[in-house]
Amino acid sequence: MILRAAGLVAPHRAVVLGGGACEEIPLVELLERFDAVTLNDFEEPLVRKAVEALPGDAAIRAKLDVQIADLNGLTAPALAAMARQIASAADPEAAIRAMANVLDNVQPGAFPIGGRFDLVVCSCVLSQLHVALTHQAAQLFAAKYPAGRELLAQSDTWKQALESAARRMEDRFVAHLAALVTDEGLVYLSESAQVCFLQLAPDGQWQTPGTYRMLRTKDLADYVRGQFDVVGRARWEWVVDAPQSASDVGRLFDVQALVLRRSAGTAGSATP
Repeated sequence: MILRAAGLVAPHRAVVLGGGACEEIPLVELLERFDAVTLNDFEEPLVRKAVEALPGDAAIRAKLDVQIADLNGLTAPALAAMARQIASAADPEAAIRAMANVLDNVQPGAFPIGGRFDLVVCSCVLSQLHVALTHQAAQLFAAKYPAGRELLAQSDTWKQALESAARRMEDRFVAHLAALVTDEGLVYLSESAQVCFLQLAPDGQWQTPGTYRMLRTKDLADYVRGQFDVVGRARWEWVVDAPQSASDVGRLFDVQALVLRRSAGTAGSATP
């Protein structure tokens, strides 16, 4: 789908948002197609892995611009504020309330990607925008309260604050896609809307205790209605670590992908 979309737009500029190691991104083909490709992720080791996997062709490598930046604009300021609150908290419960208050009030920074692109690629980014913040906040809490990690994980106050922050990150991200794509450009947006944890049943079939939603909605198109027109769509199941024995736990992701064109009348800029 990414390559088909690439073939339908002008071959000038493309950007891969949150691409990491680009294991599911045809980075070489994009570099061959476009005059310039920007690869963004906040984890430098993953981006380095993607660059190291490129062929040695100097002309190909010269087209790649690497950008190490956090797309949600909330992680660094939120963690810094939480660290201060945790340090001064009287007890774990007070620390959790203060951390949740930080999440409810922290303002995102400016979106780190500027300019317009003929193709914008966002593969499984939406559901991951809050992940680094979640894990690092838990680490900050556990550093002061080693026995309280489960308390944080079970706190309704913390879970509600995280849920609200994740939704704000998603909405801001989608709003900025309209500012990134040229008038005739396309956006490839894919996401794992739901996941099942798999176990092997006695009869050899797979079984699961249930389905866990990773987004606000089961339909990825709900995020873009009113801002983009859907010009391509696909859906597939992606199995990771398929269980081979009763003790194994695998994952089955419900992946949805959309190719989008900005709707007529949609503004080409977004508020940071």
